[in-house]
Amino acid sequence: MAENQPTDEQLRAQLADEFAERLDMLEESGQVTKLARRLTELSLADLASQLGLRPTEDNAAQFVTHLAIALTRINRGDPEITVSPVAVEEIADRHREREAVTRVMHDCSRLLQRDVPESEIAYMTVHLSAMVDLHAGSGQ
Repeated sequence: MAENQPTDEQLRAQLADEFAERLDMLEESGQVTKLARRLTELSLADLASQLGLRPTEDNAAQFVTHLAIALTRINRGDPEITVSPVAVEEIADRHREREAVTRVMHDCSRLLQRDVPESEIAYMTVHLSAMVDLHAGSGQ
């Protein structure tokens, strides 16, 4: 492991702290369940580590919000959302990002005791791809 790379535990703690205000607000307003919040923090750390990203409020706010609310919908058993053809087209070549999201959501589905629908995976992949592109453009 590189000297400047945080451990998985340190990364989870850093990300939980980075997005604490956002997730507090979502949880306190009833938009996000405790389980969905925890899964969001764990999923974000896993994806960041796997893809070499440094999520911040500046580059990952939309992704974190979408992830937390989507996991809450799934946790509550809400009806599946429909994916737009535009979203499907936008991620058609984003195999690495889609595989990463699919793997992490497979882990989440076990804890949620519900499958994560393909439509949610598609939208999560759209947001993750945007974050990956911002990261690549920033030269980090």
